[in-house]
Amino acid sequence: MDILDIKKIVKDLPEQEVKLYLQFILFNIGLLEDKENSWVEITNDLKEIYNEILNPKDKNQNTFNKGNYQKVHIQFGYPYLRETLKELNLLEEDFIITFDDNFAIAPIGSLDTEKGQTDRFNWLKNNLPDEYEIEDYRESFPRVISQLLSIPENVSIYLWISENANEQTGLLFTMYLLRERKNNIFIIDTATLYRELFEKKAKKYVPFFSGHLILKDLQTIYKNSQENQKNTSDKERKHFETKWLDLSKNPSTLRIWENGEIKIVSEDYYDYFIIEKAKKLIGKKKGFIMCARVVGEVYGHIFQYIGDGFLEYRVRKLIEKGIFDYEGSLEAMRCYGIKFR
Repeated sequence: MDILDIKKIVKDLPEQEVKLYLQFILFNIGLLEDKENSWVEITNDLKEIYNEILNPKDKNQNTFNKGNYQKVHIQFGYPYLRETLKELNLLEEDFIITFDDNFAIAPIGSLDTEKGQTDRFNWLKNNLPDEYEIEDYRESFPRVISQLLSIPENVSIYLWISENANEQTGLLFTMYLLRERKNNIFIIDTATLYRELFEKKAKKYVPFFSGHLILKDLQTIYKNSQENQKNTSDKERKHFETKWLDLSKNPSTLRIWENGEIKIVSEDYYDYFIIEKAKKLIGKKKGFIMCARVVGEVYGHIFQYIGDGFLEYRVRKLIEKGIFDYEGSLEAMRCYGIKFR
């Protein structure tokens, strides 16, 4: 295959997929610099990516017809588990399904139907265009659901969650999708296990998103979860199903995690906090301050996994309301500055 063929294939790849490949490559380079990976290992990983890109598998083919998988792990947010399973030599028997999404934001009504997915896609496209490659997302979301529903009933399912509305809402949605399946289902609550396994570190900080855990801690949590398994009971599964039906009836576009529960809040819930942080950052300055700096300051203090894209969306709403003036392009938060009128 020559360079022109490669250019054509890469050009046609969805942007989100390219970002995931780049993220994986950079992560492996980081491990190499830390002397945790050898040149042989990173070369093998690069060859694997090369084959995935240039010789793509049939997306319509049932994954579970091709491998002898014993377990399936379901994660929410970006794909963070692969390196953990790779280090434990489990990629041949453990399969990963990723909802590369943020269930803390946007509508979730009737999300198992085409109409519900379209409503969600349209909201994301209209309000967070810089965050989602919408056409790729429109194709990948139902594909993930199909993959989930094709898991053989003799394969155990592990759902990875922590203390945030994204993973907790994803848990409810997944349990609803699996309501008629007979699989053994285990829930790995990374925040709870982190407190139990790393008591000293947990006194200072507990990662509220599973993907924020470092590789070694994820490996320890994985091993512990296999030694202390508790199958989700029929009563618990019914409870999750009912909670999903109640939650998804609400048209709200923002959900947070508070006092151990998913809390539905208004879309402008963080507007006042954004304004207050902007006041402190701007101070007595007369000029503009970059939107990205304000968003970063807010995101670093709310301890919620809602995404900086949603907060930047609220900044644009405050501009529309006349709270802020701006200069630059509203195409992305790094492209414009804001100040008070």
